[in-house]
Formats: sequence, C-alpha cells, structure tokens
Amino acid sequence: MNDNAKQIAASAAGRRFIAQMKFYNAADFKRLRQFLHSSYYDLILMEHPVERRLLDLKTTQKLHGRLKVAEIEKADEYAIDLIMESERRGARLRMSMVVSEHYPHQILHYSLLPLDDS
Repeated sequence: MNDNAKQIAASAAGRRFIAQMKFYNAADFKRLRQFLHSSYYDLILMEHPVERRLLDLKTTQKLHGRLKVAEIEKADEYAIDLIMESERRGARLRMSMVVSEHYPHQILHYSLLPLDDS
C-alpha cells in the first residue's frame, strides 16, 4: 500500500471513499447502487436520489474511465478532499467527501468536479 493509500485508509471518510471507488473503477454499477443506498445519509438521498447519483457516476465513468488519486488536499477523520486524475483524458477532478462522525459514518456530502487547469 502506497503512502497516499495509507493516509486515505486511516480515516472514516477515506474508507468510504475507497469503497465507493472500488465499485466505480470496476464499473460494477449494481454494487455501486447498493453502496449508495446503504452509505449515504437519507436526507442527502432525498435531495439527490440514488438513481441520479448513479447516472452521474456512469456518465463520469464513460467520459473519464477509471480515476486515481493524484494529490491529497485534505484527509481528516470525517472529511477528505482529493485531486483525481482520469484514465482516458488525463483530466483532473476535485473530489470532496464528508461523512458523519458516528458509525456507520454515512456520507453527508460528495462532489466530483472538473478542475479548470487553465
């Protein structure tokens, strides 16, 4: 396990991120759907339902392919901000995730946005 992976895996937010990315990078959308249902806070899913989130992730997968961590901007116990690099286009995206402080550390916020590198 490299240093980035160790730093990410050391936090509750990082472990949620790793689980989600495992399904995303494998294009296992059936398991990703299950993960979204069980891992996101209910009120967050009311704002942006699982099927909408899944569609967004499928679109990202189609455009960018797999994503890998390029930089760690922040890796706290309950929040993580990373710069991701795409497999297909070499694009860079900023991923942000916040989880609840209490087990099972449900996801309260998730965003994945392209960086404007110009």
